Amino acid sequence: MHDGLREPPKFSTSFRSNFTVMFHEEWRQNVDFARKRHIMMFPVMLALVTMIITVGLRFLTGDAGIESAYDTMKAADAQSEKAFTWNELKIGLHLSLFMFSLGMGSFAFIGRNMVSQRASGKSYLLASPALLPLELPPVYLAYYCKEVAFYLCLILSPVVGGMCLGILFGHFTGISVPLLWSSLPVVLCCMLVTMMQGLALSFYASAVWSRSRIGAFLVPITAVVAGVIVALDILPLESVIAGLHVQLTHDLYLLPVAAIAWLIIAAMGAYLVPDDFEVRVTTRAELFIPIRERLFFLGDGQMRTLVAKEMVDVWRSGTLFKMLGSYCVPLLFLLALAWMADFATGGDMPIPINLLSYAPFLGFFGFNFYSWLNAVDSPDFLNGLPVRVPQLLRAKIIVYFLMTTWISVLFLVIMAQLLNEWEALLAALIVMIANSVYIVALSGLLMGLRPNKAIFDTQIMAIFWVATVIPLVSLFLLSFTQGNIDLYENWGAGIGDETATEFTARADSYFESILAISFGLLALGGVFLLMLERRWGTAAFEN
Repeated sequence: MHDGLREPPKFSTSFRSNFTVMFHEEWRQNVDFARKRHIMMFPVMLALVTMIITVGLRFLTGDAGIESAYDTMKAADAQSEKAFTWNELKIGLHLSLFMFSLGMGSFAFIGRNMVSQRASGKSYLLASPALLPLELPPVYLAYYCKEVAFYLCLILSPVVGGMCLGILFGHFTGISVPLLWSSLPVVLCCMLVTMMQGLALSFYASAVWSRSRIGAFLVPITAVVAGVIVALDILPLESVIAGLHVQLTHDLYLLPVAAIAWLIIAAMGAYLVPDDFEVRVTTRAELFIPIRERLFFLGDGQMRTLVAKEMVDVWRSGTLFKMLGSYCVPLLFLLALAWMADFATGGDMPIPINLLSYAPFLGFFGFNFYSWLNAVDSPDFLNGLPVRVPQLLRAKIIVYFLMTTWISVLFLVIMAQLLNEWEALLAALIVMIANSVYIVALSGLLMGLRPNKAIFDTQIMAIFWVATVIPLVSLFLLSFTQGNIDLYENWGAGIGDETATEFTARADSYFESILAISFGLLALGGVFLLMLERRWGTAAFEN
């Protein structure tokens, strides 16, 4: 009888039981930080935003009788479009969902990390094969299905619910809403297939990556090659994303086929996850003292020790390349966009993108890296040491700048060469540094040591969204005044506003506005760092 207890359960039994308890675990993890009412506010807010967008579809698609700025241009001009087409809106919806699911599906990496981070009696169900007589495939496949089900409840269903509210609003107010009730089940199923595809591909890739060094080399190379193939339209995007293809062609019979196919891919990934995380032992040469000696510019205080400790943790954990990848991949995407735009338009872009247009985004991408820094190790053990949360937060922010600033500078240098805008490099560096300080300081102030959970707190998310979008959009739009301003002039001619033609003469003042906003963000970042003491001074270390 005891031997029977030691034997792993059947695949179906293990899958069913793990899926149920994993779903409860996901809910518990989110409620643990954000509290129940805040978690429930997230889908409510998402539904309301979707309702507003649904009501506004008539304006986005040009069905509201509003002429666009480009109506003053020649009808034969290939760059002129009245508004978004329905296909463009569908592509935007599915591409955004696909990229989101790609970012959330790399959970083949985290089993070993969860085992190494368990403390104070805490553990995670994904790490249970290291502790219990369980096989990995059913556990990881259950985790994949849990992710699909959880995001279906948390994101996809509220989005479709918001569309329903939009249609009802149009029905009661008499406003024309160009959506049909019969299209909503199709939209939901197509979005579900798109999300399943992104999660399955990301999971499969992370399993291959974690299995061998060759896989760690092949996966990013394959991803870059696939991105180039799609970007050059060798293989159209609608042929790559299954849910988008179905929604564009209405071949509904493909939905169950695609769903089963991605479930099979996820199952293959579950069988590829290496079954060694519970016994793997790694050794490192002495790291702490050499790293601490190189940080002489931080003085001899406690901050130098904390920064050295954080850098050792990053290197020891083996997540350094994943962290740098999370920061570099969006930058490579921006480089690819710049190259493709120049390739496609022959250097005559209809939108005046320039070096200053890219600089603000570098700081925004810092949130991903900051999240990784807080996911390396649990800081609970620091509760027994003479260290406080604000000190650790400042140390993590310093580590962020030490590890990413050189990448951002290199990116801007490459973009300056690509766009032939060396004269704007200094200003772009100022904008980049200011945004980086502002975004990471804001993240630390609002979210502390738990950014991955805090972002689901509706209040925190709303503050973070407003505080980041306003300066980001302002700098992005102002950057256009430093390049080709035909777009603004066309806009002014379209609405009869003479001020649009004054942009050339006022370019210097707009450049001063860019610098003023950047220095303002830098000052706010400094204030946020000072406020860490008040916000987290009495908080305990927990993760």
